[in-house]
Amino acid sequence: MIIRQSILALVVLCALLAALLAVFDLSYRSSLNRLSDIGNLRLEQASDRLLGQLEPYQQLPNLLAKHPTVTDAKREGTADIGGFLLNTALGTGTEDIYVLDRAGVVVASSNEADTDSYVDADFSSRPDVRAAMNGRLGFHHALETGGPRNFFYSRGIIDQSPPVLGVVVAKVDVAELEFEWSIDDTVTAFFDRDDVVFLSNRPELVLRQFPLTPLVDLPRYPSGALRPFYEVTKSTVGVHEIWSTPMPDPLPADALVLHRYMPQIDMTARIFMSTASAQSAAVQRTALAAALIALVGMALFLFVLNRRRLTDRLAVEARAKAQLEARVAKRTEQLERAQDDLVQAGKLAALGHMSAGISHELNQPLATIQILSENAKKLQSRGRHDETAENLSEISAQTGRISRILKNLRAFARKDDISIEAVDLNAVLSEALRMSDARLATDGVTVLRDTTGMPLAKGGEVRLQQVLMNIINNAADALRNAEIKQLHIGYDTTASAVMLKLRDTGSGLDNPTCVFEPFFTTKEIGASKGLGLGLSISHGIMGSLGGALTAQNHPDGGAEFTMTLEKAEP
Repeated sequence: MIIRQSILALVVLCALLAALLAVFDLSYRSSLNRLSDIGNLRLEQASDRLLGQLEPYQQLPNLLAKHPTVTDAKREGTADIGGFLLNTALGTGTEDIYVLDRAGVVVASSNEADTDSYVDADFSSRPDVRAAMNGRLGFHHALETGGPRNFFYSRGIIDQSPPVLGVVVAKVDVAELEFEWSIDDTVTAFFDRDDVVFLSNRPELVLRQFPLTPLVDLPRYPSGALRPFYEVTKSTVGVHEIWSTPMPDPLPADALVLHRYMPQIDMTARIFMSTASAQSAAVQRTALAAALIALVGMALFLFVLNRRRLTDRLAVEARAKAQLEARVAKRTEQLERAQDDLVQAGKLAALGHMSAGISHELNQPLATIQILSENAKKLQSRGRHDETAENLSEISAQTGRISRILKNLRAFARKDDISIEAVDLNAVLSEALRMSDARLATDGVTVLRDTTGMPLAKGGEVRLQQVLMNIINNAADALRNAEIKQLHIGYDTTASAVMLKLRDTGSGLDNPTCVFEPFFTTKEIGASKGLGLGLSISHGIMGSLGGALTAQNHPDGGAEFTMTLEKAEP
């Protein structure tokens, strides 16, 4: 009783802990859902803010590409527009503006007076320049060697009609865009297609590449400019993605990560929402649930105390139940022993019925021995000793066959082990057909065989021959009154098995699911008819060989038996 109570208490404790864990999990998921809604809103605001900041710079190349000063300069082949570009850059807050010729070489720049002027620089291979040459608005981002991070907007200069006369480019300093974001308390970062943080409201994240390894040099970044991203462990809670880091600065220790792809700049915006508030809310709800469970537990404890007076009666009932279970167990054991005896008796009865059918299994070799022995006497009397020796050898072979058949019958009764080896199914089939040739010829059965190239299979030659003989004889019986008397033999293969198929053109099987049951037969019962054991024995033989024997009615009519065996190595 004490052990049972201890086990019950342990089960209840485990159930309570599981319930509290479920409360925590549900509360945590619910809090994450709300946090996700807030995060998506902030992510949308951050994305829209960046696009709003870039909008003036995006429109600037469109305006300059049509400005008379620029188009006239390109049409007349002059490059003296540096002052105009400088005034425009200062007036719009653009870092630099420069104009390229058709070859992609800078011919005028707002910084042409500086030592690091872009004049004569070749930007023909840059993707934004190529896009502008093809009539599209080009966009590019890159890090200059030893310099700042920049966005580039480019537009082709067209004087009324194509082709382009050149390209005007507006360069935007990313650091100036980030300056307004530093007051945000939520970490936001924009990853390019190479998973590099190109801009963020946390300077520590800028130019860090994710994943951690391996770091590779990228064309848009100078060698050695990138740093590995902080070590993070990814996990999921429901549909939410959680990143955890052992260094909670600048990232939260556990962050809900939300993503938003921005096709306008070909970057992915990620926001990292701290899950501390969600965890705190889940802990509070779990504590409240624990308090409620404690109250319910106290009420149950008082209820149990009031029922203590019923303990003696329950103990009596328990003893009575135990005695009843013991009697039931004893009677069940007796019934099981009786069932085993009935099964053994049924097996012995089946073996007794099988003895009446041994003549059917031995008829062919005995008839062959009789014919060969009579021929041997005649050949011996005529002095034809060589042919006599051949007959005697065949008689010896048939005697060996009888011995093997009897050995197989003993194996069925005693279930002893028979070796399984690689067998040539074509040879076994040929021998079975040869032994059944007289029967098939007498009944007028035509054999249509297509087994060329059939692979070797794992089995026993004599046992497989016995199964084939049984199926062939059953087919001959089924075709006795058929209009078309044909036996079709073919095969299929899979990667690991060989399926030998034998189909007759008879009337088919009335009940294919019962044909392998012992003593099931559609023939008349008797020594010359059927015992209903042939297919049952064949089914058992195939199982002992690691194969299977199945039966079905073929769509074109007649019964089809399939012998499935494991392929053997050639």
